[in-house]
Amino acid sequence: MAIDKSEPKVGLIFRIGLLVVALLIGIRALLNSYFDQIASAEESRKIGQIVPQPLINLRADEEQRLTGGPMPVDQAMQAIVTRGRMAASPDIMPSASRDLGPMQGWSKLPGVVPPAMMAPPADSASADGGAPAAAPADAGARPTGPGAPGTRTPSPAGGAPKKPAKKQP
Repeated sequence: MAIDKSEPKVGLIFRIGLLVVALLIGIRALLNSYFDQIASAEESRKIGQIVPQPLINLRADEEQRLTGGPMPVDQAMQAIVTRGRMAASPDIMPSASRDLGPMQGWSKLPGVVPPAMMAPPADSASADGGAPAAAPADAGARPTGPGAPGTRTPSPAGGAPKKPAKKQP
């Protein structure tokens, strides 16, 4: 029996390994490209060539309703532009909102909304039935002064107040 005592050809093995890895990456890229091409062609055949007849019928019906009738939409828009809303009822005229619901409880504006933020009433003669009633002038006033609750008095030494002395047994 003959024994081969030569060193393995590491450089050749390394080059063959790199060639195989490069071939595998290239074949994978080619197969992905082929799959994407075939899948898009099949999708186009199944979906892209179908005419959406119900949608076309619906759009034609909507167009007929918009352009037909006593006054087509184009003429109505032109009439609003030229004449404005002169004959519109005051119930549907645009006005500033007097709703305070969104402002109550807002962290940047706690409590009651100041009167400057509320829109003036539409008619000065009629009061808004949903508006909150005016509060008395001293409602919510806090007592101030050195002994008032919620106020802090500075300690004589400055800083934190002293701890009470411990009782000695």
